[in-house]
Amino acid sequence: MTTDGVSVVRTGLNGHEPELRNLLVEYYEFADELAVEHFDALDGLDAAEAAQSDLDRLADAKIGDPLFLALEESRTGKEGQNSDESRNSDEDRIVGTVQLKRLDETTAEVKRLYVVPSRQGEGLGRRLMERVLDGARADGFETLLLGVGPYLEAARALYEDLGFEYIPPYDQSQAPPEIRDEWKFMEYSLDDS
Repeated sequence: MTTDGVSVVRTGLNGHEPELRNLLVEYYEFADELAVEHFDALDGLDAAEAAQSDLDRLADAKIGDPLFLALEESRTGKEGQNSDESRNSDEDRIVGTVQLKRLDETTAEVKRLYVVPSRQGEGLGRRLMERVLDGARADGFETLLLGVGPYLEAARALYEDLGFEYIPPYDQSQAPPEIRDEWKFMEYSLDDS
């Protein structure tokens, strides 16, 4: 653990599925609300269905331990500080996540960077991304790609600060065709770092 009580770990689903499902639903609801506000062409999505699709992809990942989690230390014995009473008090709580998806032998895609609102602004997104960069480098990838909504200014600023550069849309992106021209795509060369 660090002084803020949060550790960043690389893992597979390994029992994190129920809590991760809830976090991904929260992510998709947040992202969908912003996307529908920004893009007239979008009707919205089913957050639970999208979260399940991510869990299925993670379970069948073509990369070992595709999941990076920010885990908040359990607050056993501190009454009222763990708001989810259904949790086992001995478990750490997921407060942030990001995924790594293999696209080919040398390229991976960064997906679903999300930090819960109560922990945003504390540098957890940066810590997750730095861990992804280290993990992708250790896995032998040469390039990382990602797509980010044009309305996610803080995420884009983080990616820029880490050295990601804007590129044209890439073929493997899952951005809907009707918004591809406005969606932002970025690339990071692991060889240059």
